[in-house]
This record gives sequence, structure tokens and C-alpha cells, in this order.
Amino acid sequence: MTALTRSFVLRSWSDYDVFLFDIDGTLLTCADAVHYFAFCHVLESISGRPLTLEGVTAHGNTDIGILRDALILAGISEQTWRPRLSVMQKMLCNFVRDREDEVCANALPHVGEVLEYLKCNGAMLGVATGNLQAIGQIKLKRAGLFSYFGFGGWSDGLEIRAHVFEAAVRRARRVAGEHASVCVVGDTPADIRAARRNGLDVIAVATGIYGHAELANESPDQCLESLADLPIPAHALRA
Repeated sequence: MTALTRSFVLRSWSDYDVFLFDIDGTLLTCADAVHYFAFCHVLESISGRPLTLEGVTAHGNTDIGILRDALILAGISEQTWRPRLSVMQKMLCNFVRDREDEVCANALPHVGEVLEYLKCNGAMLGVATGNLQAIGQIKLKRAGLFSYFGFGGWSDGLEIRAHVFEAAVRRARRVAGEHASVCVVGDTPADIRAARRNGLDVIAVATGIYGHAELANESPDQCLESLADLPIPAHALRA
């Protein structure tokens, strides 16, 4: 079941110059806990005691935002952790890099077909994600999707998701032209809001933890159960 709004009635869903994809829950899922334990490792190093992400909203957040929220929830003063943000980022990335072989990332159904179609249709593909760049790229590589994406907006140095999207749009328009049309594809209300903050159209997919109704309440331009709902001509797919 899909919800279609006026902007998509006036143009085909694929008629954009650039597509920006969220990673987790939109392109792929991870069957491991490497990223999670990386957070726990960094939080313990900063706080001096074991900490988890219990009570922290991770989906739709950024890696830096998750660290910030966990430390605030644990009562760690900002004066203690904020000067160490760059160190925390490096620790997070290094933890995942050291365990790259343990990352079990799997592309969600129909992702490959959609990316292949858009690529063959001439669209430029990028990511707009809360992942730090090193971590997000490892996930994409492990899922066999890395080669599709020429640029991205990552959370390195950015706590707010809308700022990540803004950075992704700047990079997209440097490559595709200042007036390139851009569409976001994501699986959380935060993706929809961040897209709107940047004046972008957005396709929401209920392939993460949020259901179709929750996403539709944010009024995306199109709300899908999965990417399988996007029409792709059979002849357009490579054999």
C-alpha cells in the first residue's frame, strides 16, 4: 500500500537528477552488533563505567548525536565529553574497522534492482546518513552496495540530521549542478523532517522500525511498504 501526493503525480518517482539514500533500515540491515558495541566501548572510555544505549533513540539519530544523548542520559557533564568529540569519533570508527570482518550487512529486498535502475536511468546516487563515514562505508561494502554511491553526507562533525542532509545536498549539487533536482529515500520520521528542512522531496519506506502509518503521518511525498512498491519497467533491469 502506498500513499502518493501531488508532487509525485506530476512527475515519475525516478525523474530526479540525484537520489540521497539513508543506509540503516533503508538500504540494508546489520545482523551483528559491532556498531552497538562500538558505542558501548566509547561510552565506557569517556565515562569510566559501563554504559549502554538503553533509553537513547538511535534510529534516525546521528552517531555523534547518539553518543551525546547517551552521555547526557548518564549524567556526564558536557564539559567532560564535548572537548573529546573528535577523539570519540576516531574511537568509534577504529572499533568497527578492527572488526570489519564481523560486520554482517545485508541489502534489503529490491534495493539492488532500484539502485541499478536509477544508475542506468542516469541518476546520481549518494547517501545521507547518521553513520560516520568510515562506518557507513564498511556497511555498504559488506552489503555489496558501495560501488553505487559516488558521494555522501555523513555525520562526521555533525550532530543534527538536517545538517547531514544539507552537507549531502551541497556535495550533490557540486557534482550534478546547482539546479539539480534531489530526492531523499529514508525509513524514519527524522529522514522526512530533515529532507523537509532542506526543501527536498522524500520517499519514505517502512523497512525499518517505523510502520507505514507512522511515516505517512509525517506527510512524505510517497510512503511505501518497501522499495518493491516502486515501479520499474522489466526491460530496464539488466539480465
